Amino acid sequence: WRGVECNSAGKIVTLLLNNSGLSGKISDSIGNLTSLETIDLRDNNLKGSITSRIGNILNLSSFLVSYNEITGVIPDEVADLSKLKLFHGHGNRLHGTVPPLSMKGQTKSS
Repeated sequence: WRGVECNSAGKIVTLLLNNSGLSGKISDSIGNLTSLETIDLRDNNLKGSITSRIGNILNLSSFLVSYNEITGVIPDEVADLSKLKLFHGHGNRLHGTVPPLSMKGQTKSS
């Protein structure tokens, strides 16, 4: 599928679905894709909140959801993502603060 990349074991490691005309919400089921390394959902029409199940994706290094219509608080579980280097959530209606990221060299943008 366009925008979906898998590793040699057939596990989804990348979702590159920026500017794809997506609408709706980010499903809690995204937390079941535990091999994901990159989620790029920028520039769509996504609504709702960021699921706390994002904390299940321990290999996640990039989480890009900027310029949607996402609301609510950035979940504390983001701080559990020790490999997370890049988080972009700007251009939404998020509030609160980005939880501290646990690894040096990480950047955050909200």
